[in-house]
Amino acid sequence: MRFESVTAHRFGPFRDETLELAPGMNVVFGRNEAGKSSWHAALYAGLCGMRRGKGAMRKEEKRFAERHRPWDDDEWEIGAIVALEDGRRVELRHDLAGRIESSAEDMSVAGRDYSGEILFDGAPDGSRWLGLNRRSFLATACVRQTDILRVRDDPESLQEDMQRAAATAGVDQTAAAALQRLEEVLRERVGSTRAPTKPLMTTARRVAEAREALEAAREAHRDFQERRAEVETLERAAREARRRVEAAEAALASAEAERHAERLREARALHEAFPEGAPHPIPEGGGLTRAVTEALTTWRNLPDPVELTGPSAREIEVRIEGADAALAAARAVVAEAAAVEAETRLARARDLQALFPEGGPRVSPEEDTRLAEIRDGLRAWESLSEVEPPAGRRLEEIERDLADLEEWRPAPPQGHSPARAAAWLALSAAVAIGGLIIALLAPESRSAGLILFAVGAGGVLSHRLARTRADGSEIALALDVRRDSLRRELETGRSAHRRYEAELRTRRDAIDRLREFAGGEDAGSLEPEALAESLRRQAESRQAGREEAARRGSQWDELKGLLAGSSLDALAAETDLRRAAADALLGHAAGDPLAELRTRGVTRSELDELERRTAEQRREWSDERARRLAAETRHSHRSERTDDAVNKLREAGSQIGVTAEDPEELATALEEWRAGRERMLAEAGERNESWDRLQQLLGERTLEEFADEVEQRRLRASGLVDRLGADLLVEARAGRPTGETLENLRREAEAAREEVLRAGGQLTEREHHLPSVADAEDALAAAEREQARIARLKDTLDCTIGFLEEAQERVLRDIAPVLTRTVLEWLPGVTDGRYTGCRIDPESLLVEVRTRGGRWRSAELLSHGTAEQIYLLLRFALSRHLTREGETCPLILDDVVGASDAVRKQAVLQTLHALAGSTQVILFTHEEDVRDWARENLAGSGARLVELAGRRL
Repeated sequence: MRFESVTAHRFGPFRDETLELAPGMNVVFGRNEAGKSSWHAALYAGLCGMRRGKGAMRKEEKRFAERHRPWDDDEWEIGAIVALEDGRRVELRHDLAGRIESSAEDMSVAGRDYSGEILFDGAPDGSRWLGLNRRSFLATACVRQTDILRVRDDPESLQEDMQRAAATAGVDQTAAAALQRLEEVLRERVGSTRAPTKPLMTTARRVAEAREALEAAREAHRDFQERRAEVETLERAAREARRRVEAAEAALASAEAERHAERLREARALHEAFPEGAPHPIPEGGGLTRAVTEALTTWRNLPDPVELTGPSAREIEVRIEGADAALAAARAVVAEAAAVEAETRLARARDLQALFPEGGPRVSPEEDTRLAEIRDGLRAWESLSEVEPPAGRRLEEIERDLADLEEWRPAPPQGHSPARAAAWLALSAAVAIGGLIIALLAPESRSAGLILFAVGAGGVLSHRLARTRADGSEIALALDVRRDSLRRELETGRSAHRRYEAELRTRRDAIDRLREFAGGEDAGSLEPEALAESLRRQAESRQAGREEAARRGSQWDELKGLLAGSSLDALAAETDLRRAAADALLGHAAGDPLAELRTRGVTRSELDELERRTAEQRREWSDERARRLAAETRHSHRSERTDDAVNKLREAGSQIGVTAEDPEELATALEEWRAGRERMLAEAGERNESWDRLQQLLGERTLEEFADEVEQRRLRASGLVDRLGADLLVEARAGRPTGETLENLRREAEAAREEVLRAGGQLTEREHHLPSVADAEDALAAAEREQARIARLKDTLDCTIGFLEEAQERVLRDIAPVLTRTVLEWLPGVTDGRYTGCRIDPESLLVEVRTRGGRWRSAELLSHGTAEQIYLLLRFALSRHLTREGETCPLILDDVVGASDAVRKQAVLQTLHALAGSTQVILFTHEEDVRDWARENLAGSGARLVELAGRRL
């Protein structure tokens, strides 16, 4: 793929401006504010567009929009023309504002839109033709200013593309993609025990809920049957209650008819006793009788005398006040002790605070680390022994003897051992025979068979020639034995020398470490033992300082414990509050109890026990006082009523002319007067009562009308009896019903009827909402099937993910050497031969390079310019190997040589120029030496130098 042009319709500061590009090397030069970064972003947006997914914009998308969206226009649109390796020329247009009107139209075939072919995250993405996507293209081929090293920030975004390139040669199926989809399926369609909203837990809850629903349905049906039986029982009870009402009504009607008949007979008899009408009136005197009766009633209804024993209410109140005074004194003593304790703590805190005028002790973890390092260095030095030089001859003597032996040793005979010669002859003969058989029996493989025959025959002939040249020599054999002995001696000496040098290096390293710990200008001149002794004294001094810091730390901890997270002022304020509270309690406490308790002392537990005991006594004494007050009140009320009753007796006696000193004798005399009066009135009253009785029986009716009414009642009672039956009437009469009984029976019958209606309504309502047991059983079976399906799916997914993770690890191991070989093509040239080897971790994209001396170093620890050059090569390698087979990935670079010196800058530019032979390179720069290089080296139609004019703000 190559960019032919990019058109900024509405993008950043541009309005309908176009940047034409060559298919090879392109250098776009411009000074600051010329629009280089905007054109760089326009190339990326023109190819990849922007994501159109659910939810709010991502952080990097918001930052991109803030930088490149036009400030004064709602439209935001970019376009690009790209040429694909299959010959298609496609015009991409991206509506970055609405993200709807985007297209990828073929410029040669009308009406052909490839948007559906390159959709990614809801919007067309031209990097999909390369086998990449927006994120991986930005992480490899599109290098923004100062972003070269950011490929290490998000290596996970390239894992899927690297695995696809290594495993499937560009096909869009990778173990990482499969793992991601399987994990998404496992997360979304199965879940885990920690995901309550996912199927694994929801199906378990559904099974439990279905079981509960089934049990609830069964319980509801059992309850419904029980309630139906209860309703039937209530209906029978209601019918029985109504039958009892009807029986009582019949019995009462019959009895009422009989009573009215009896009253009719009584009325007739009384009517005959008063042939002349109403009797004469009773003589006056009722007022005296009422006065006497009222006085006697008041006297006879006096309450029983109240006997007062025990302490009075006031004495009990004094007892309560004494207990309260003792409790108040105890509280004051405890509060005073708490105030004294707080003042003691405040004084201690102030003493400790004075020890730390500048705050708490400063504990340095570096000091502990330094002490531990000094001790480790001393232990390492003390564990070393004296280094002895290796024994035996010097290596130079052995090497000289070996060289002399090689000079006058004759040339060894050319040939092989008899066993090897025989094996070679047998193998050559077998190859020749096999080739001849293939040529004769398989005509389609005749050429291969003849080649095998020729190879085998040549092996036989070479064996024969070798035998003719073979010549043994006893002298050569002896010299070989001597040479082997010298070589073994030389190897043994070299090994001993290497051990000697290693021990010397270890000793020097230990001494250097001691000097590093000792510091100072005279550390280099001290002997090792003196240096070690100095460090021992230094360690002892540091240990003493550490113990002093620990002691001060304990004092600081004590101060913190006293302050309890607050300040000294807060502690002083709290102490003042405690003292004020104690003084207030002492001011209200009585003198004698307070003095006694101060002398004896009161603990908090004793105060709690005293409060409990005082509360119990107060309740007991309050109840006793209330009872005593009630008794004293009753005694006072009886005395007042007795005086009133005596006064009434004497007033009534004076009205009828009866007197006596003793109230009881006066009451007896009044009783006798009232009895005589009552006898006189009784005689007149009897006739009045008879007349009143007659009037009561007749009411407003005449005797004949009353007789008619009695007849009607008799007929009604006869009808009720006939409807009910004689047996039930006898049973009802045996119960002796009354009007009250009838009302009670009617209320019971009405209540029974209402209960039947209520229970029936509830039963009907419950029946309407009664859950189906069959449906609940089906739901439980379905939930259990779904739970089993989810469990099977989880087992399958877990097994598949395990297999794919093994495959993913193998893929990462496969792509590492591919990236390494590609980076090594350019690494020596870009770094001026300083680094000749590299190795790459494809999982973290960590690069290590090897110096000419053979040491490996992480690229991130090198200078910033060298690190940028190495990771720029890694981006080139990634863009080459992650691109789909058959396509080339253009490189869009923004100021990637800014951190390079002049020599390496030329090397990087030459490398980019060489890459431009197969890949389009678009380099944005503001450096004039890069522009000068482009003027000298970019010629022809395949390369271009574009100089941007400065833009007006």
